[in-house]
Amino acid sequence: MRLNFFRLSLFPRGGVFVFTIALLFSLTAPSKAAGQFKDKFLTHYEKSGFNRTPRYDETAAYSKMLASSSSMVNYISIGVSPQGREIPLLILDKDGLTSPEQIRAKGRVVVLAEASIHAGEPDGKDAGLMLIRDIAINGKHMEILENASLLFIPIINVDGHEDFGSHYRINQNGPEEVGARFTAHRLNMNRDFIKADAPETRALLKLYGKWMPEIFIDIHVTNGADFQYVSTYGLDHCGFLAEPMLDWSKNIFEKELKNSMEKAGYPIFPYFEFNSYTNPGAGVLPDNFPPQYSNGYASANNRIGLLLENHIYKLYKERVTAAYNIILSSLDIAGKNSSTLKKALIEADVLVASEAFRRDSLPLMFAHDKRESEMVDFLAWEEKTVISDLSGAEWRFSDRSAPVTVKMPLFTSYKPELLVKLPNAYIIPQEQSETAELLDVHGIVYERLTEDKVLEVETYRFRNPKWSQFPYEGRFQLNVDYSVQTEKVPFRKGDIIVKTSQPKVKIIAHLLEPKSPTSLVSWGFYNNWARPSTEFWIRLNYMEVKGREMLAADPKLKAEFEEKKRSDPAFAKDPNAILQFFMSKVRKTVELNVNRYPVARLMGELK
Repeated sequence: MRLNFFRLSLFPRGGVFVFTIALLFSLTAPSKAAGQFKDKFLTHYEKSGFNRTPRYDETAAYSKMLASSSSMVNYISIGVSPQGREIPLLILDKDGLTSPEQIRAKGRVVVLAEASIHAGEPDGKDAGLMLIRDIAINGKHMEILENASLLFIPIINVDGHEDFGSHYRINQNGPEEVGARFTAHRLNMNRDFIKADAPETRALLKLYGKWMPEIFIDIHVTNGADFQYVSTYGLDHCGFLAEPMLDWSKNIFEKELKNSMEKAGYPIFPYFEFNSYTNPGAGVLPDNFPPQYSNGYASANNRIGLLLENHIYKLYKERVTAAYNIILSSLDIAGKNSSTLKKALIEADVLVASEAFRRDSLPLMFAHDKRESEMVDFLAWEEKTVISDLSGAEWRFSDRSAPVTVKMPLFTSYKPELLVKLPNAYIIPQEQSETAELLDVHGIVYERLTEDKVLEVETYRFRNPKWSQFPYEGRFQLNVDYSVQTEKVPFRKGDIIVKTSQPKVKIIAHLLEPKSPTSLVSWGFYNNWARPSTEFWIRLNYMEVKGREMLAADPKLKAEFEEKKRSDPAFAKDPNAILQFFMSKVRKTVELNVNRYPVARLMGELK
């Protein structure tokens, strides 16, 4: 940076002499300008003594300063929040490239790191800004940019971030003030990756679809059990991730990440739930994440989704340093293994788009298989129980002065819990514009019918609908049974054909298969098709007219009617029963499609 400083100075005459003096001076005593230069690029977090995190305006200003100070950094906005704030993105690339096409033409892979999706958990924001500063301004870790580039979103939940104060997450060990968990629309973005109700989520998904980053890191802070680890992590182990990428994730990325964090002094452990909360020694169950979550969404796209969950009781400085090392290590691993990563990714995309993949059943849900486990070392604290002098009750707590290593089973095997046979295509009526918009948001490829057609398809008819008593994430969720039938259905020119022979097939299935817990049906997008019809307003005596028309037009119906009268004398003598006979036929026709899910499954070829 000294040479850069001298380059910016003006020496119209005698430049060599002046430069020599300046260089000698810089070697014998730190210059005031160098100190000012260093101070200029300290983050707000560092200036505060590692106790505070910057507000939105301060974060945006610092991000723009990085971009204006280094050709390797570019700042763009990926969208605007409901309260009118731009959502910032920093692109860090060795050559200052700003498009996925340019960067991949250089043979580089892309890592996307996102912070503050829950704005009360800002660790990743301060970590990422320091890392980009250290690389682009201070020249550290430059080697990691040879084969990898970084996309960094310091704040994705920008409105929630500015609902700022010391009253949120009061059990969290810093910073002094933080933002809120929810957006301005009171939505939790980390439940929104499939339904995409939040404008901020849509902006993120469009960015994701444009870049399709090989690795996506989402940085959080967790509540829960107390232990020695500063950070726990979540990676797919169950199979949302396609096999070639699952193999790369387990055998290369996860192993190297754990080794790297161990060397940095921050050992990591899988993000987990206890097998038994009353008996922690019964083992731990790493969480699996369906695609309404950030890392599950990446997995369903055949990419690595890494969830970082820093520990709420650790000092903020420790948590930020751990997040810094997670991003740095991920970039390093991705770059060093870029050739095998790209190969696995191509194989995964080809696999899921293949006919062979469609012949197998696709798992949409997984459960732990507790028949298999491995014994692992778990870094815990001694548990102590005292009688509280505050409440008088038994108080069980972790003694952080007494670290212990506990052997316990880790359950990492899974079994499919919900399977679906994929069609060749889904057909969506064009009037389902809300669904069509989501296809675009998720980057799903589709085409439209060029003429009216009658097609033989599989359809679902809903029955026994049950809605949640209270809304969840702004929607009344639907749990519904259904029957499956094959029938000929008329479709119109302009209706949407979504073929499953594409890499996004898992996202398609999670969106459109009703039984998926992340489906649009489950989220209540199709509630009107599940409710019983009340729109049948025909008086019974009208059947005196309609019944005669029906008998004249349908010889089979006439024969059925005559046989009914012959075999059932009571029916033949009951005027109301006779009129109800015709009424039931009309009602059946009218209500034929009332509870039919509009999205059809084409099992054969589109002709």
